[in-house]
Amino acid sequence: MEQYLGSHEARITWSLFVCAFVLIGVGETFRPRKALCDSTARRWIVNALLAACNIATEALYPLGGTAVALMVLKSPYGLLNSGKVPFLLRCAVGVVFLDFLRYAIHYLFHHSALLWRIHQVHHSDRDFDMTTGVRNHPGELVVVQVIQLATIALLAPPPAAVIITGIITGLHSLFSHANLHLPDSLDRMARAFLITPDVHRVHHSELFDEQNTNFGFLFPWWDKMFGTYRSAPAEGHEGMRIGLEELRDARCANALYLLSLPFRRLPSSAPETAVEERPRALGAAGGD
Repeated sequence: MEQYLGSHEARITWSLFVCAFVLIGVGETFRPRKALCDSTARRWIVNALLAACNIATEALYPLGGTAVALMVLKSPYGLLNSGKVPFLLRCAVGVVFLDFLRYAIHYLFHHSALLWRIHQVHHSDRDFDMTTGVRNHPGELVVVQVIQLATIALLAPPPAAVIITGIITGLHSLFSHANLHLPDSLDRMARAFLITPDVHRVHHSELFDEQNTNFGFLFPWWDKMFGTYRSAPAEGHEGMRIGLEELRDARCANALYLLSLPFRRLPSSAPETAVEERPRALGAAGGD
């Protein structure tokens, strides 16, 4: 199985990604959660350009997560490559731990002024739909990849766990950012084991304290465990404003501006210390 997944990883990922994009797109069309305020075509072009930059950046890496996992498969120092532990258990632990790692990295991006400068590109979208999930600065990918590859080398999870986590995380990023109104009963059931669009949308609120909640990628357990979970925005999903207060003009729809944003001193419309102070505004958890 691992051999098949490894040799067909790119094909499987892209096939599932296209299918998910179409299905979620249909859902957003017929069951939207919020009316969008910006031109969809313009936003999608900008987000696609940023996604293309990330794909190009990822291609520069000589090794990916699967390759590193294969390299350390026989390492005597790996924490999850012991043959005494059942394969399925090692896979499950690997998937869960890698998801916790993404939670921790995401938390760090919000609580470091330097890393926030990169991550603010993702939050600069004034609307919230599935393309927001691929709206990231290439610098963010570099930081995430370095930490993730080092962790895989230390942990030595089965390559299948790395492949499965990568595929599921990519697909779920589309789903968790979807402008999709799930039936309330389905959303309540799914929240027990999955980050739903309504959960993650809170994280994209313009309010500081709401941005500093719901850092999870796949599972909501880490937010609940560490007190960063918030069930709903204070103004309700229909009333909440999405994006960044200091970026509410045409600049947030300019791909070149967004790529240069981490290197700019401050957006000209922002309060003097907005970018530096935002990561320090630690939000309290709200509700369950």
